[in-house]
Amino acid sequence: MTTRYSNAARVWIMGSLLLWEACLVGVGQTRVEDIFGRSLNQRGIVLVDWDGYMANPLIKFFLLPPANAVFPASATLTASGARLYFEGAGTVSPAGPQSAVLFPNAAARAAVRLSVFPDRDGLDEDYTLTIVFTGGNGVRQTNTLPIHVVDQDLQRANDFDVIVNFDRDVTGFFTNSTRRALVRQAAEDWSCHFANMTLDPVGVGAESTYIWFNNFDGGYFFSNTNAYRGYLLYAYGTTNAAHRSGGEANFSGPVQRANNAALKIKRSGGFEAEVIGNYNTRGWLLLTNDDDWLVTGNLGNETNDFYSIAHHEIGHALMFNPGHPGFSAAKAAGGFRGAAVTNYYGGPVPIDVFDHLDGAIDPESGQGVFGYEYHGGIPRKRWLITKLDLLCAQEVGYALRDSSALRPLSLDARTPPTATATLPFIHHFSAQGGIPFYDWAVVSGALPAGLALDPFTGVLSGTPVTNGVFSVGVRLRDYHENSGGVTNVFMISVAPPPPIFLEVTLSGEGADLRADLTLHGALGQQQVIQVSSDLEQWTSIATNFLGAAVFRVTEGAATQRFQRFYRAVVAP
Repeated sequence: MTTRYSNAARVWIMGSLLLWEACLVGVGQTRVEDIFGRSLNQRGIVLVDWDGYMANPLIKFFLLPPANAVFPASATLTASGARLYFEGAGTVSPAGPQSAVLFPNAAARAAVRLSVFPDRDGLDEDYTLTIVFTGGNGVRQTNTLPIHVVDQDLQRANDFDVIVNFDRDVTGFFTNSTRRALVRQAAEDWSCHFANMTLDPVGVGAESTYIWFNNFDGGYFFSNTNAYRGYLLYAYGTTNAAHRSGGEANFSGPVQRANNAALKIKRSGGFEAEVIGNYNTRGWLLLTNDDDWLVTGNLGNETNDFYSIAHHEIGHALMFNPGHPGFSAAKAAGGFRGAAVTNYYGGPVPIDVFDHLDGAIDPESGQGVFGYEYHGGIPRKRWLITKLDLLCAQEVGYALRDSSALRPLSLDARTPPTATATLPFIHHFSAQGGIPFYDWAVVSGALPAGLALDPFTGVLSGTPVTNGVFSVGVRLRDYHENSGGVTNVFMISVAPPPPIFLEVTLSGEGADLRADLTLHGALGQQQVIQVSSDLEQWTSIATNFLGAAVFRVTEGAATQRFQRFYRAVVAP
């Protein structure tokens, strides 16, 4: 008999055969490891959104090809969030970023770096990383990992005030409320990192600030009409042949004073916004949604992000300008050379003729720093503050506020509470600072038998078997490669197990004979009731799986035909 199939049926059958073949030669999951060698396939990846609107650290992980893969091979990575991005040539889009890696052979180990663009809401987020591995034989395999973002934004008022004044704008540029809001936001994003410096107040008329005319061709001095404490920033529209904006400190004004002591920073300055565009005549993009960070790269042939340029020029006004004595001194010395900067960056940070931090890439975020925003290993889109910018601002003369990006790694040294043998125990070691994708490990001594330390969470848990005092060295590492981390030695005490008591009550005769067993123990402790006829061979008849403090069992006459002995023991 000849069987005939339609074209559609043949296509379906061929597809089924291909699917069956792929299953037959299935290559398993693409393996994912972190910098500590831990598998992330089940745990997933942790990113951090630091406190403040700033560039966040890149998190590095490794892809290892599946077992039995055919080479050369490749993998495509996509993530499900618009604010996520990969380092390097990966693309960004409203649907999420994409990147690709190659595996020339089975020994290949592909490094990937991932981060998240900041927001301001303080809410943790969850996304998905999808990996599609394609072997040299065309067989594809897909697996996914969770991505968790730890958002460290704190909803708190700034300690340092930047007072933005638009009264000197004669162009009408700042009659637009969104432009004004973006300038204020950019100023606050800088100042939120500055601590309260107990500045002396500036009285009415005590600060005379230079206001530029168009083309930066002369100007006039204007005195403050209100008393203030902090920094007075005049923002106004301008236009010039180059279509550039500007920002500067008040060269001629006095420095800030704190408790009548002179500081190295000035009290006022200006932001001049080109009304036509940034080095072109394409106007401005007034982007207020965090997901729009990727709309433009601020290049000369595209409409620029007004926030990015305001952020940059206000940075000049607040810090990176020779009007500030602290910056002038650093520039004369050939760059920022303080210990905080060089310890983080690995050497001095040079300053060019434009008062930019020339050639510097922030070590943790991979972003080009102030004035070097078109460079770096990450997608060059909206400009942001970097950790290195803040350390240089500190050298200019600003006191930095305590924030998560600047906080050193530390491990709480408090002794864990006393555990009790045979009872469930849980303790969460506490840490803060650094890049909080932590690795926990016991590096000296030994934990009490029955307890284990989770390397991802720092949770010590289990049911200790024996009592005693145990000296245990716990090491905490954050997500800095080759960092030794911090280690504390903890004395973990385990108390003897609580007593248990088995009460046996016999009642009735013959068919009505019964044994009521009542076991009294500690809440959370599991026990087993056993029976024997010769005190040598014991058989379990009931287990207190729920760990109830009082556990009752009844045996009827059918089990009472022989002499019986009862006992209770803690469940193994």
